Amino acid sequence: MRRLYPICLSLSCLYLAAGCSEPPKPKAEEKSTEAEDEDEGKTKKSESAGSLGPIPTDGVAVVNGKPITTEVFRKIYDLKLQKYQDRDREIPTTADRRYRKSITERLIYQEVLRQESKELGIEHDKAALAKREEAQKKGIKDWERHLRRRGESEDSLREMYIAELRERAILDKHGKLLITGGDVDAEYDKIKPNYKKDKERVRAAHILVRIGPKDRPPASADKDKPSDEDSAKWEKEALATAKEIHKKALVEGTDFAELAKELSDGPSARKGGDLGIFTKDRMVGEFSKAAFALKSGEISKPIKTKFGFHIIKSFGKYGPGDLPKEALEGQIRERLEARKLHQGRRDLKAELLEKFKVDNTMEKILGPDPRKSARKKGHKPGQKPRKGFGTSAGSSKVQADAKGGGHGHAHGKTPGAEAEGDADTKAKKADAKKADAKKADAKKADAKKADAKKADAKKADAKKADAKKADAKKPDAKKVDAKKPDAKKVDAKKVDAKKVDAKKVDAKKVDAKKVDAKKVDAKKPDAKKPEKADAKPAAAQ
Repeated sequence: MRRLYPICLSLSCLYLAAGCSEPPKPKAEEKSTEAEDEDEGKTKKSESAGSLGPIPTDGVAVVNGKPITTEVFRKIYDLKLQKYQDRDREIPTTADRRYRKSITERLIYQEVLRQESKELGIEHDKAALAKREEAQKKGIKDWERHLRRRGESEDSLREMYIAELRERAILDKHGKLLITGGDVDAEYDKIKPNYKKDKERVRAAHILVRIGPKDRPPASADKDKPSDEDSAKWEKEALATAKEIHKKALVEGTDFAELAKELSDGPSARKGGDLGIFTKDRMVGEFSKAAFALKSGEISKPIKTKFGFHIIKSFGKYGPGDLPKEALEGQIRERLEARKLHQGRRDLKAELLEKFKVDNTMEKILGPDPRKSARKKGHKPGQKPRKGFGTSAGSSKVQADAKGGGHGHAHGKTPGAEAEGDADTKAKKADAKKADAKKADAKKADAKKADAKKADAKKADAKKADAKKADAKKPDAKKVDAKKPDAKKVDAKKVDAKKVDAKKVDAKKVDAKKVDAKKVDAKKPDAKKPEKADAKPAAAQ
């Protein structure tokens, strides 16, 4: 039996190995565990859209009694799902939640704007809408492919553009976009120092005609150099086109900016060919030479550079120093209008959503975002905190895309996108950042003041210490006076000395007189002696 036991055990192991050689197939019910993996940050496979439940069939919202139907919602939502299907991927739950939420909010605000416009008796500018749609397609070769990649349609984009124009019309109606001369003056005083130069400048616009086929890559990137024959042919064709455009530009009443938008091949075409204000060294030599030779309002003949042929229009020439207000007024007005439009949209949206009765069915179905709840609670025990937990570049892109953003948008974000809440969130974040920056600056300023006070206090203490040291070094006046001899005593001694000297002098004088008196007495004859010595005998004489 002992010998048979190992054999049986070996056979059992072989049987088990054979049974486990093929992995078990996952069941449909097992998909529900993927949501838990994603919440833990361990998702390896995208979760299906079905985990959020079905789309409501009786509409996604109601605005003042007007329902937003599921059909309208799905026209946009299905396009978003199609982007993932084209890449053989299932949409992640996080992306699906964002699309459902943002598309619903987008449709709600579009309906709010429609009802408000009707109430005010205003409508969007249809000519502006046509220009916007034309500009949107400019430079995009495959428009249908572009729409598919964005998850949009012609109709969905048009509704976003209309919403933007309705916003502008409402704000205009209430005078929210009005710019006064005082506004321009104040802004000019702020920005004037930024435009001070020590060189001559011009402001110009241009229309560019490229040389060669439109779909040909730039010369620097063109590996297959064209033949001399092709180059000559393309240059001749481009010059002929440039000459025709030049003729049109010279016709009285022609709007050069509109001509540039229509015919220019340059990236500045959407801005009417405007190149702003520049110095000579900012442009290629041939272009600068022609631009700086023009008088204000003049249009050049076609000028050839390595980029092609340019038709240049000058709008003014300015010397070194500050730019005059007239040179910057157009730019200032555009900046102020954009600023007022941005702030006006934020205020208008908040006002209208407060004014209109909105029942957001989709929001009720979705409930609170579990990822936001997770961010509030923090990371799970044992899980390392990650930088930017709960956010990613991909998720931001999804959100922007759901709101009508994406590549190829010639004018940046549309009001449709802002209508979905993204602009408000970003604006709040920007305001919060500004507030934090102000607080930080205030703290720095306080810290500097505190440091300055400390430094001043230290300097004051140092001065006091130096003063004490100086005082300590100075001799005591009393001691100095004590060391000094008494002036009165000194004077008394001097007087006594003089008196002594005077006595000595007098004594010497007395002695001298005595000496002189003795000498005189010695010379006089002695009275007692007879005068025998003088009288000689007569016989002797």
